[in-house]
Amino acid sequence: MPRTCGEFYERFAMQTLNTVITVLTTVVTVLTAYQILYLVIGIFAPRIKYPRSQKKFRYAVIVTARNEERVIGKLIESIHAQTYDKGKIKIFVCADSCSDNTAKLCRDMGCVVYERFNTDPNLARKGYALKWLFDYIRADYDITYFDGFAFFDADNVLAPDWFEKMNDAFATGAGMLTTYRNTKNFDTNFISAAYGIHFYRSSATLHRPRHLLGVTTHIAGTGYVLRSHLLKGGWHYTGLTEDAELTQCMVAQGERIIFCDEAEFFDEQPHNFKVMFRQRLRWAKGKLVIFFKNGWRNLRGIFSCKKGGQKWSNYDIFWYNFPGGLYAALLSLISAAAGLAAGLVAGTAVGDAVAAVSGWEFYKNILVAAGIAYLGYTAQAAVVMLREYKRIHCSAAKKVLYVFTFFWFDLMNLPISVVSLFMRVRWKPIVHDKAFDYNHIISRGK
Repeated sequence: MPRTCGEFYERFAMQTLNTVITVLTTVVTVLTAYQILYLVIGIFAPRIKYPRSQKKFRYAVIVTARNEERVIGKLIESIHAQTYDKGKIKIFVCADSCSDNTAKLCRDMGCVVYERFNTDPNLARKGYALKWLFDYIRADYDITYFDGFAFFDADNVLAPDWFEKMNDAFATGAGMLTTYRNTKNFDTNFISAAYGIHFYRSSATLHRPRHLLGVTTHIAGTGYVLRSHLLKGGWHYTGLTEDAELTQCMVAQGERIIFCDEAEFFDEQPHNFKVMFRQRLRWAKGKLVIFFKNGWRNLRGIFSCKKGGQKWSNYDIFWYNFPGGLYAALLSLISAAAGLAAGLVAGTAVGDAVAAVSGWEFYKNILVAAGIAYLGYTAQAAVVMLREYKRIHCSAAKKVLYVFTFFWFDLMNLPISVVSLFMRVRWKPIVHDKAFDYNHIISRGK
């Protein structure tokens, strides 16, 4: 029983706050519980296959590159090595503020190259480079001359049948599609491996089940295709995470994004902690900004779309972009701050704090919570690893090892989300140095 009026009001305030937080957390959990169904379907369902298309569409490949002479040649080689009709593929490269030989190398390999020299740090990111590039393509070519535009990063490498498999999916008439993202340097260290598991998980528990349920999926950075009519007005997605912005807007417009499981490409993942933190900070900040900028479009689509599938797609994408890490962190901070304030008012904060952290019960609770979190993250990594095992090019020993080291990757969501709230984040290029060709990649671990 409270000994004073101050203690009574402190306890009442904390109980009220905890009730509110519990209700909010429960509501969000219930509204996103459908993702468990995605997990079950994605893990046990077979790969998605499309019937072979007799029609061969014409494609433009879009690449933005900044000082990428070390790796971009392997991307272009992998495009030239496609089993698809070479006469129906044209490569456009935006050499963005390069100080190396990226532009010359690409021209020598048969690409159409536009050189951009930007001096404004506010425009120094991929979205603005794409906008600039499409302004030139629209002026020099007829956008609709191409049936679709395929987007890649300079460090990517395509499987030889990527265009063949992608073309089969494109023939279904969908406005957009994304393809299977593999990792060319999975075995470099525990950082690149964690990135790899993250993207394998996206394929297994998001792209694949969404497609099988007839729900639109999302675009993630590279390896995707847009039908040309969607770009007749140019490129308008210039945020820190232009891929998430593109997804939000297209889904709100009623476009469906499908997944092509058999069209496989590889990209280089960061293997340095500083680079990883900087990139994920940009992801967190970018998704936060575009959620508050465009999230209302998807929210409106839930109620305004005439088709049930479009309603659900807007609902799903709304929650996919919902800043969950920041939400959890803010609730925890609010609860802690409120408890401290209430304790100070009641005059009991210092004594209670000392008592709370001096007993074994406090440390036991921390250890139990940490253990449960570790087991959850590790189990998820293990399931994903088993599902995608044959597509991961790495020794069996390292595959097992990296399952047990994956937990930190998801654990970082919380602090990164909080930091992103207070930091001004700018786009910075990531240095790529893994100049692997397709045969080298698939032979790793054998």
